[in-house]
Amino acid sequence: MSGTDIATATTDAGGGVDTHTVDSLRTWLVDCVAAHLERPADTVDPAVKLSDYGLDSLYVLAVAAELEDYLDISLDPTVMWDNPTIDALSEALIEELAVQDA
Repeated sequence: MSGTDIATATTDAGGGVDTHTVDSLRTWLVDCVAAHLERPADTVDPAVKLSDYGLDSLYVLAVAAELEDYLDISLDPTVMWDNPTIDALSEALIEELAVQDA
C-alpha cells in the first residue's frame, strides 16, 4: 500500500472507537517489543527483523495475543512471521483492520 503512513483504521474496543494509523501501531509495537526485550524503546529499530533481536515463537504468540487485545480483533499468528519487521507489521495490521472494518 502506497502512502501507508497516512492510512488509518478504526476499532471498537470496549465500546469506544479507536483510530489507528501505521505510525500509532508502529509506536505501540516498538513499546511492546522493548518491554519484552527489557530495553528502552528508542533502542528498537522498526526496520530490523524481530528475529534479529532474538525473539522466538513464544514471543511471537505473546505479541500476537497482546495485539488482539489491543486492537480487539482476531489475528493469525503467522502475520508476525509474514511481516518480520515492525514497519511491515504495522502496515499489514492497518490493512487487516480495514478489511475487518468493511
